[in-house]
Amino acid sequence: MIEIDPHDRTDLTGPWAGFGFQAGHMFTPEGHQLEPCDMAWWSLICNIAREWRLMMAEARADLAARSAPAPTGSATAKSGVIYLAEVLRIRRERRLGVGDPGSGAETCNVVYMSRGPRSRQRV
Repeated sequence: MIEIDPHDRTDLTGPWAGFGFQAGHMFTPEGHQLEPCDMAWWSLICNIAREWRLMMAEARADLAARSAPAPTGSATAKSGVIYLAEVLRIRRERRLGVGDPGSGAETCNVVYMSRGPRSRQRV
């Protein structure tokens, strides 16, 4: 039976090549050392990354199918959970003027304010 000493360096292989364990800590290919408590947030980070991928895929699908009418109500209005993709979609629709602006609504011209010419600096 092989006994592994936790103080010896153990290198990982495959997609984890470059990562490893030594003295009870994980290290990265860049040489960063991860404490065991640092790994407690991986589930949250993975869920955020998955939600971001889904949101970007949905945004790409929206760009491909602009002819579809946008829903007027929010499906999440009754729940206490805020879905980032839904909030960003609503903001984008308001900013771009997607949907029916209503009767008598006029388009607005956006004027970007600039600071003007800069005064001369002493050298």
